[in-house]
Amino acid sequence: MAFLDNSGDIILDAVLTDEGRRRLALGDGSFRITKFALGDDEIDYALYDKTPASGSGYEDTRILQLPVFEAFTNNTTSLKNRVLSYADNSLLYLPVVKLNSTLAPTATGGTAPVGGYYVSVDSTTTSQIESLDSTAAASSGYRFAQAGATVDQSRLILDQGLDTANLALGYLAGASSNQQEQALYESAFLVEVDSRLVGLTTPSDLTVAQPSFIDDDNIATYYFSLGTDSSYFARQKDGKGGSAEPAYEIISDSNGTRSQNSEIGPTSTTGRLGSRLVFGLRSSLNLQNSQDLFTKLGGTTTITVGSTPTSFSFINTVVRITGFNTGYRVEVPLKLLKYTS
Repeated sequence: MAFLDNSGDIILDAVLTDEGRRRLALGDGSFRITKFALGDDEIDYALYDKTPASGSGYEDTRILQLPVFEAFTNNTTSLKNRVLSYADNSLLYLPVVKLNSTLAPTATGGTAPVGGYYVSVDSTTTSQIESLDSTAAASSGYRFAQAGATVDQSRLILDQGLDTANLALGYLAGASSNQQEQALYESAFLVEVDSRLVGLTTPSDLTVAQPSFIDDDNIATYYFSLGTDSSYFARQKDGKGGSAEPAYEIISDSNGTRSQNSEIGPTSTTGRLGSRLVFGLRSSLNLQNSQDLFTKLGGTTTITVGSTPTSFSFINTVVRITGFNTGYRVEVPLKLLKYTS
């Protein structure tokens, strides 16, 4: 990975994906460019200069002269921010996907993965953590990914919708939503993880899910669609959702009408609830039974569990979630932990 020196004449640097290079090498005519993706990870739009005289043509000069990332094919690091296209120019709001840290609080502290979780990879580590902090999974930013962990201990919850105070509370795909909003409802997700480290499970009984494919960088991609994988989508009163818990609903009681435990909407009475994706984490057998990957890919760290500084082996990784229809992407950082006395 590198920057290309840019005096303002480099607009695009492109490379073929691994699959594209494979087909080109075959030489049998199977190579056809039918899809491409654009990204703007290196662009700082705050550099747009409004001070030049209107129509001078120099407002975007500083942006055009920014160094451009050299194109590369490692999908774990490339195109973190993809450029999206919407045909409807009248859209006022675009949907987002947010990690639900209300139902599963994220980790805090100097060694914590910012906005993510500590993840125990085996029962020995889980026992050690729970002996020092009985509320680790409920409120202290820990997920337990070993076989035998409960649903509440291992699950990740992602909320999708229109996160704005300018819209009254409602459903993106509800009876009262308009056609424009319904088109922004996310009914399918791609979830990517390093297959050497973790896999995914169903949120109800923690059955290990099978990835759609694993690429040459060991990245496993899971495709979850509401139509065929409804067990990964939360239940909703309007019948649009799936069967996963916790439900993603608007409730009405003596305290009024509001969303409950949702990350969408600045308040509980604003925003449009879209879909909720729920899945569990399961550490790989390599992590559970061996120290080898921790030696190759990680190191050691000291984490204060409860009030006790404790030494762990660790590996940093991420779970990447992308809305299949809307293209919105979010990454959840994980610090995988293994305790050895």
